[in-house]
This record gives sequence, C-alpha cells and structure tokens, in this order.
Amino acid sequence: MRPIYAPKRRFLLCSIGLFFSLIVSAQIGINTTTPNGILDINSSTTGFVLPRVSLTSTIVQAPVLNPQTGSIPIGTTVYNTNTTSTGTNDVTPGMYVWDGSKWAIEFTRKQAQLYESSLGIRTVSTGSFANVSGLTNQSFTAKYTGYYKVLLNVNYGGGGAKVPKKTGSGQSQGYLNIARQSGTFRLNFGGTNYDIPVHTYSTAYEPSVGATNYFAIWQEFSSIFYVYLNAGTVRNFTLSFDQNAAPEFVSNGDGSTGRGYIAYDIPCTVEILYVGD
Repeated sequence: MRPIYAPKRRFLLCSIGLFFSLIVSAQIGINTTTPNGILDINSSTTGFVLPRVSLTSTIVQAPVLNPQTGSIPIGTTVYNTNTTSTGTNDVTPGMYVWDGSKWAIEFTRKQAQLYESSLGIRTVSTGSFANVSGLTNQSFTAKYTGYYKVLLNVNYGGGGAKVPKKTGSGQSQGYLNIARQSGTFRLNFGGTNYDIPVHTYSTAYEPSVGATNYFAIWQEFSSIFYVYLNAGTVRNFTLSFDQNAAPEFVSNGDGSTGRGYIAYDIPCTVEILYVGD
C-alpha cells in the first residue's frame, strides 16, 4: 500500500498561512481593516489611554522599565499622575515623553490669577500704612514649581487743594495753587515688602479767577517682580498705603475734601502668572 502524505501537506499549508498572517499583522488596525500605519485605532466615542505611572522627577526613568532591559528608549510616552514639590525637577500630572535624558513635558503649564481692590478708597496723611480694601490678607497657591511673575498696578489721585489767597501770609498765595500729593504703596508678599512711591497733582484757583478746580487726577503706577515657588506653596499678601504730609491740601490731607483717592475709577490689581522653570 502506498503511504499517505496529506497531513504533511496540510501542515505545510498551515505554516505558510501563519507566516503570511504574521506579515500582515505587522500593521495593526483596531476597529479598521485598512490600517494606515503600524497602529491605526479607529473610534468616534472612546480615546486611547496612555500608561499611567507615578513619576518622582523629570530626570528619573523609574518606575518605567524597558522590558528588554537597559534604559528606556527615546520616545517612551506615559501619563504621570504624581505631583512633587521638591523645588528641583518636579513633575505634575500630564503627558511626558522620555528624550534620552529627561521626561519632557508635552502639555502647557498655565496658571494666572487676578486680584482687585475695592473702588473709591480715601486716604489720610496721619498715621502710617493702612490696608487697601479688597487686597488685604489674600492668598495664592502655586500649582507648579517654578518662577511666577507678580504684576502690581496701583493708581492714586489727589484730594482738594487749598484755595490760594491773593494777599497775606500762608503757604497758598497767588491766583493758582498747583499742589502735589504723594505717598507709598506697599505690597507685602510672603513677608517681603515691595514699595511703589506715587504722586499726583490737584489745582485750586483764587475765587475771583472763576476757573474750575481739579482733584482726583489719578495716575497709574506699576511694578513687576519675580518669585520662585514650589508646587503647593501658599503665599499670603496684603497691599497697604501710606500718604505723606500734605500741607497744600484742605485740612492738610486729612479732611473730607483734602484726602487722596485710591482706585477712583479703576481698581488696583495684583496679577500672578506662572512663567516657567
């Protein structure tokens, strides 16, 4: 009887089929039969979830491993779930890609916060620094580790100037009194003082002139400084103002019409923005 070799032929055909199947599977399509790349995922309702890991530093590969041993390859991509606040090479939740020496951030870090004062604040020359309403005992919490820009905008207008006298003694003589009123804004940010000297002018005419007297001619002043904060750090701050002696103003700057003005039309503001590592 002649031997039967059909099983070998079937085995050979299966092997050939498996070989071609492996070749075809070099391109993987999920929910598609026509992948346009090494991996093509097609879905209109679900997303691709990256491996979620807890990084401890932008320069530490762990806990991510290379299954083939050695360093992880450039381009390894993960989603970090951890936040660190050591002050150096900190990480925050988001997507990171390994570039060969560090985890590179693949998202934009943004944080900005604006604080405003109340309007129509009046000042006096007696005493010392008085807190500015609306910007007292405020707090800011840093979301990221890095540098923050603090932009302080203030405005100040003078009160009513003393009406001059045509004759006689006194500090206000003649037909026009152009009076200068001044003071200092102080922002205490985390225990450090940042001062802005300010000044403004008011006018008062002798009554016989018949001209208009002007006050609250406010001027705007600004200051910028930078602070380095760790993620999670809280900084308290308060804005205050000290008006200088004002002998050329009604009641020496202490009366109802002689007092100065803060935030007459627009508020004073403190704006804090994250600018980067």
